Order: sequence, then structure tokens, then C-alpha cells
Amino acid sequence: MYLYLAGALSHYRRINKMQKGIDWRRKIDSWAEDLNIKTFNPAKDFLMEKNHTYNPRLCVDQNEYYLDKCDIMVCNLNEINFSPGTVYEIVRFKDMRKPVIAFGTKHNSPHINSCISHQCETLEEVIELLINMFSQ
Repeated sequence: MYLYLAGALSHYRRINKMQKGIDWRRKIDSWAEDLNIKTFNPAKDFLMEKNHTYNPRLCVDQNEYYLDKCDIMVCNLNEINFSPGTVYEIVRFKDMRKPVIAFGTKHNSPHINSCISHQCETLEEVIELLINMFSQ
């Protein structure tokens, strides 16, 4: 299993609340590492200031690279109205017919909701779902 961790980052950086984009990813990274599950956590690269000096197109290319490689998306829906990159990732992932497991604030768009395979209330429920449905 290879998990793509999607959710707002740039927005949280702009409003000086990066921990909101980092903490949940660290929690799922820790769980996944204990089970030898790979994750793509874009927050790790995002935190390196040098990476903000590259052509912004490279960020999209990096996303595409990992969208192709990953099997399942775990998406924090909080604040995605301020995160066009996250919306793009959700739609692209669903276009590839891969499951999108979301948690957080339910989105009000039927277009976004149609891309979500299952919506959980909490990250703990996401982890339980991953164990129950994708751990064979």
C-alpha cells in the first residue's frame, strides 16, 4: 500500500498555521511506518525553503509523479476551498479510478463529493478503514 496524503499546505503557510497541515500527516506517517506502508507526504518537501525557489510547475510535476505511484489517497478536506492544488489532486486521483478516503469538514460541492470514495469524520476512522479494507 502506498498512500498519498492530500490537504491544504500553502493556505496554512499564508496564515501562519502550518501545524494544521503537518500534524495529521505526521500522525498517519507514524502509523504507516510501523506497518511498512509507504506514504507520499508533500509537507516534508514543502517545509524545505529551497524548494520554494524552483519553478512552480515542478510542484505540479511532483504531484503527478506521486499521484501515479500511489494506490490510495488520504485527504484532509479542511480548508480545501483555499487549496486549489488539493482539489486538483482529488479529481486527478479519482480520474485514475483510485480510492479517495477523506476526513474533516464535508465539502459542499457535489463535484468534489463525487470524487470521494468514503468520508470519515476523523483520522482515526481513516486508519481503521485502511486496516479493514486494504490490509490484505
